Amino acid sequence: MKTGKIVGLSFLGIILLIALTFGLGYLGVFHTKTVGKAQQNADREVFEQTQSYVEGKRQEAMKMYKEWVQAETPTEKKALENLVAHTFANIDEQKYFTNPVKTWVYNCKYGVVQSESPPTPFK
Repeated sequence: MKTGKIVGLSFLGIILLIALTFGLGYLGVFHTKTVGKAQQNADREVFEQTQSYVEGKRQEAMKMYKEWVQAETPTEKKALENLVAHTFANIDEQKYFTNPVKTWVYNCKYGVVQSESPPTPFK
């Protein structure tokens, strides 16, 4: 009789531990879906405001603009415009860039036709 109680309590303890593990696991999933997601969004927002990120995007835009100005064929220009539209899709050009790069990035993103290169200091 005593052995039966020990086996029964041991079995019940194992079941309780398994249930507790699953319960805590689902609590972790809930935490990740709520607090974890908010923390990740906050971290991303802070990263996008860092000086290195902003300067990197500015330099990348200036490099692409210079390449676009120096491109010889409309096909090269169109390829660069498509690349800019995708690269800077989630960047606020009004906030990060200055003219003429700001206007050029805006035109590339929103499909404004650009017939020829504007005057530029890159010659």
